[in-house]
Amino acid sequence: MSLSEQEFYQEYWACLALTHTEKLGAKTWKKLLDFYGSANEAVQDAQNWTKRNLVRNSVAQTFCQGHWQEQAQKEWDQVDKFSATETILYIDSRYPERLRQIINSPLYLYALGDIDLFHRPCLAIIGSRTCSRYGLEIARDISYELSLSGITIVSGFAIGIDSQAHLNAMQAHGRSIAVMGTGIDLIYPSRNKKLWQNMSQEGLIVTEFSPETKPEPQNFPQRNRIISGLSLGVLVIEATKNSGSLITARMAIEQNREVFAIPGPLNYPSFKGCNSLIRNGAILVRSAEDILQELQPILDVEWVKQSPQEQFIDPIASNTKDKRITQGQNLDQDLDPEESYLFKIIQENSNIHIDTITQLMEQKSSNISQLLIKLELKGLIKQLPGMFYTLSTKPRIKDQV
Repeated sequence: MSLSEQEFYQEYWACLALTHTEKLGAKTWKKLLDFYGSANEAVQDAQNWTKRNLVRNSVAQTFCQGHWQEQAQKEWDQVDKFSATETILYIDSRYPERLRQIINSPLYLYALGDIDLFHRPCLAIIGSRTCSRYGLEIARDISYELSLSGITIVSGFAIGIDSQAHLNAMQAHGRSIAVMGTGIDLIYPSRNKKLWQNMSQEGLIVTEFSPETKPEPQNFPQRNRIISGLSLGVLVIEATKNSGSLITARMAIEQNREVFAIPGPLNYPSFKGCNSLIRNGAILVRSAEDILQELQPILDVEWVKQSPQEQFIDPIASNTKDKRITQGQNLDQDLDPEESYLFKIIQENSNIHIDTITQLMEQKSSNISQLLIKLELKGLIKQLPGMFYTLSTKPRIKDQV
């Protein structure tokens, strides 16, 4: 929904009113908005909430007494002072659809950076603050490889695994979203100042907490539902048996998200949480490819939303088949036009670099990375060191009758 300036302010004020009403929690907010269609419509009919079996009578009376107004005005003024913030309301078309689907969606989000990242395929990567070098290396490699494929990495901006995931995702195409347990004006932890500045410009920083909110312990479990809610799945890289990461994993299960985990040595306390997740049904991960293969059916749908396929004429028309594909043999699976075009480019240009492919196809590098991943998963091409690509030495072919 696109709102006029006046409609936005009315809806935002109504959201603040609901947020600051005592004993009116996130599940009830969602119930009200699902029933009325907007927070503004809901508050206009507050006298009838109980009659409509939406809210307990005591809570409805508390709302009508207006005790929420002081705190609502305070948050309004705080946001007004921090003018760089964008406020994304639940009924706004910019609000992330995956987050809207969970039972306790926030009524609004405060954001700095590239809001388009909300609408890309996302995967959460989380883990211990006091992690091992092994855990950091895993976070580095997997976050970078997934981001190369166009997946946006979501995490909680903590030191350790979270920061490593953000840092390396920002170096590739998918970028990264940091979900904060503080106000958006507070860089926490302070040692991440440079990363925060980078993400506020080229990634995305988001929170449901008002500016000037300090890092109180109760904020972080609440924040975790947003981390998992934004994502198609959650990867736990390193976690003790009492880790907060396991709270996020549990929330992911409740939200019908996939849960992935990195296995670790049995005698390492910092991996007991991961090993327990795997024992209880989480998907064991050895590389980014394990995640991509598991999510491929969902990603195919997500990527079509991001970049609708277009029909085009192949400028590298040729009747010559690559010597590694025998005359008369057909590929094992049908390719869509873009995949077929890319396959022919690699077929005609052995050991071709990704930058050259991007120039030939005249598309965004993130789209090219997605197509390359798809062809790799289908066993048709392989990546060489230095981001060069060639045909697989054993392409999958149909059995000859």
